[in-house]
Amino acid sequence: MNHGVFSEKMKVADLVLTNYRLLYVFPCFGLSLGLGESTVKQVCEKNGISVSLFLLVCNLYTFENYFPDASILMQLPLNDLMQYLRNAHQDYLNNRMPKVIAQVLNLTDTSQVKHGKMLMEFCGKYRQELITHFDYEEQIVFPYIKKLLEGGKTGQYKIKEYERNHSNLNAALSDLKNIIIKYLPPECAIEKCRNVLIDLFLFESDLSKHTLLEDQILIALVEQIEKTL
Repeated sequence: MNHGVFSEKMKVADLVLTNYRLLYVFPCFGLSLGLGESTVKQVCEKNGISVSLFLLVCNLYTFENYFPDASILMQLPLNDLMQYLRNAHQDYLNNRMPKVIAQVLNLTDTSQVKHGKMLMEFCGKYRQELITHFDYEEQIVFPYIKKLLEGGKTGQYKIKEYERNHSNLNAALSDLKNIIIKYLPPECAIEKCRNVLIDLFLFESDLSKHTLLEDQILIALVEQIEKTL
């Protein structure tokens, strides 16, 4: 049983005041600010958003030990969940990752050549890793799920294969943080490093929630469908 979680009767503004990181979630649902005194239910109904999906994502991103009951999982529209994940992918690739990488590369202006080159290499490798990860989901996993929902033939592929190959996107971020914290020379002002590290920690935390949504929600729902075939 989950206690103290968000509900459809709460004002959307109160969700943001409780957890400012939801400002990264809202755009993936097509939402902006200026929602006044509207409740979650009112905002979702007005914008064609699944209330159950919206609440699940907001709760998952806010409460550390939150996991939805089976009754909530059964209400989730898989197509809407996939669209949310697609939108999140675009936000990572087009907005959040370029900002983080630009900040990290800005450190190379004052760091030693060795460390500057190391940072640049890490950024390049991580960007490609993220693109490869998202491309696999967009081109293999989501089309497979779509075929399942349509009742079409899906071949030999099973969602377990996705689960086995789901890479850990945070490992490289951890290495990057360690380089900045431990090895950059004193010439790199702490104010500069602090801003980069804060964004890296936020990015890492958010990506962990995104991965949790895929690993424990998306995969579980698809496995239930596979069992019926």
